[in-house]
Amino acid sequence: MGGIRHIGMMALLLAVPACGTVDLFGSYDLPESEDVAEAPWPRLADVPEAPPPGSYSNQVPDPAKGFAILTDLGAAANSSGERATTLAAPVLSDRDRRRLGR
Repeated sequence: MGGIRHIGMMALLLAVPACGTVDLFGSYDLPESEDVAEAPWPRLADVPEAPPPGSYSNQVPDPAKGFAILTDLGAAANSSGERATTLAAPVLSDRDRRRLGR
């Protein structure tokens, strides 16, 4: 089954360049409509330049702070696991349960 799929993909890849020119779907010189020009989404030209390396802000957080938070959360998870193991142990010993009749 896999061989047939590969043969089909190869046939498709060989057939696509034979379809015509690079402008397969045409190229149109259409001006931007008013609706599109006033759209609320940003355009590629509106994207700000990247900050210089080593400068951090709310928009560009410091990776060292993120790593420190990750380390703290890992330590908290480990201690919580140990505490959960301790709390999962029975409160009463076998002797106490026998004495209570259970």
